[in-house]
Amino acid sequence: MRKRILHNVASNYAAMLLSLGVGLLLTPFVLARLGPTIYGLWALVGSIVSYGSLLDFAISAAIIKYVAEHRARGEHAAAREMVATAVAVYLVVGAIVAALTIAVAPAVASLIQVPPDQRATVARLVLLMGIGVALAIPCSTPTAVLRGLHRFDLAGLLIVVSTLVRATGIVAVLLLGGGVLGLAAVNIAVLVLMQAPSVWLIYRVAPELRFGVRDASITRLRRVLSFSSSLAVMNTAGHLQTKTDEIVIGALMPLRAVTPYAIAHRLSDLPQILTDQFMRVLLPIASELEAGVQRERLLRLYITATRLTLVAFLPLGAALTVLAAPILTLWVGAEYADYSYLVGLLTLASLIDTSQWPGGAVLQGMARHRPVAGLSVVAGVANLALSVILCRRLGLMGVAIGTLVPTAIISLGLLQPYVMRVVGASAQQMLREVYLPAFLPVPVMTLTLYGLRSAFDPASFAGVIAVAGVGTVTYVGAYLGMTAPADDREIIGRLLGTIFRLRGQRGEGAAREERLAAEPRRRTGAERGPT
Repeated sequence: MRKRILHNVASNYAAMLLSLGVGLLLTPFVLARLGPTIYGLWALVGSIVSYGSLLDFAISAAIIKYVAEHRARGEHAAAREMVATAVAVYLVVGAIVAALTIAVAPAVASLIQVPPDQRATVARLVLLMGIGVALAIPCSTPTAVLRGLHRFDLAGLLIVVSTLVRATGIVAVLLLGGGVLGLAAVNIAVLVLMQAPSVWLIYRVAPELRFGVRDASITRLRRVLSFSSSLAVMNTAGHLQTKTDEIVIGALMPLRAVTPYAIAHRLSDLPQILTDQFMRVLLPIASELEAGVQRERLLRLYITATRLTLVAFLPLGAALTVLAAPILTLWVGAEYADYSYLVGLLTLASLIDTSQWPGGAVLQGMARHRPVAGLSVVAGVANLALSVILCRRLGLMGVAIGTLVPTAIISLGLLQPYVMRVVGASAQQMLREVYLPAFLPVPVMTLTLYGLRSAFDPASFAGVIAVAGVGTVTYVGAYLGMTAPADDREIIGRLLGTIFRLRGQRGEGAAREERLAAEPRRRTGAERGPT
């Protein structure tokens, strides 16, 4: 299991790094071609239309869970029925989303502050993006199945190919004058194009999952909806927390104000995107452990995953917070450097939210996640209400504070105590094994970053990367040298070795990996835990 987790995480990171790099490079190009007003429109309509994706009822998570669970038990017929049922539901839901999009597209322009000459463009953009969401719902099934099969490497390969094809299409469309409508059309074309290779890969690695419409089952549908209904509520609440900020700004402030907030939001999301690659592997692993009633290993999975989540997030989060102004200046222009405070506030909110992801994944694997739905709704509604109130008084800063405060109260005050009670973790155990090891190196890194920024005042991407790199090395060195448990040193070393092997760089790292794999274990698997 340790080997499988490391391979899956490494595959996710390899795909993510390419996708992230392409996205960062495209952002200033797209912003320059569209201009701040149309870019703000693109971000705003994207936030509005994204609510259509909530109609998938989180069935993709159920696919991952039950494919992993049934495969672990050798129940191939049940797995086929589960996938067929999910596809049938998704096709119906996709049709509903498309119909709703056609109905509401003309009315959206009247809900936001859009110049009269842009209203027709808004209606067409909502229509295209809504159709994209309607197609994305059923098209998410192959990726969910591959993850349930623990083939994150193949899911990552599909992401890499689609990212490169989409980037090529975006550049071509904008150079040819396609504008914002062309961007939406490219996304639809790539989505449809990638379905054939996705299904082919599933049939290659799991031919027993070939299914037909007749395999769909009402019994399976009840089980899927029983699991995913709470997740659907949680996803809705999550959208209220993460996707309404731009909508609030678009409704209460000029459209141009959406652009700096959307850019700061995107920058602050980077550590969460980095951490998400690790989180994706936890649900099928937790489902497999729950199927085998291995509660002690679930506890170790939660503790180790939470600690490594913080270790993955904190270096990049600290670097973005300290270097936000020069990064924004170099990335999108000096006029956006004044909004660096938004990056710090949103990064802190993202850190608090992300720290609860491992617990959420474990609860989903145990099917004990329903109480989390209520807490998520409270957080989402509080976020929306507070953002509206503070936006009128504090502008963009008020919207960011409206995101931070409810996230901190609900996540740390209510959600984490519930998770700890379910998995059997004590407060002393979390402090000793999670928070102190992860956070003690942060002051050392922060002082290093501030010192280097003051001394060198980085004015180029190379300078910013160098300063951030030194800060990250300082954190990693302090963590591995002072606070990391012995297992984490081995895990991080193996993960890096696996990533390098996936990139074809075998050398000494691969040799070290082979020597580590050959060493006799001094402790039993139960003592060491699942990771």
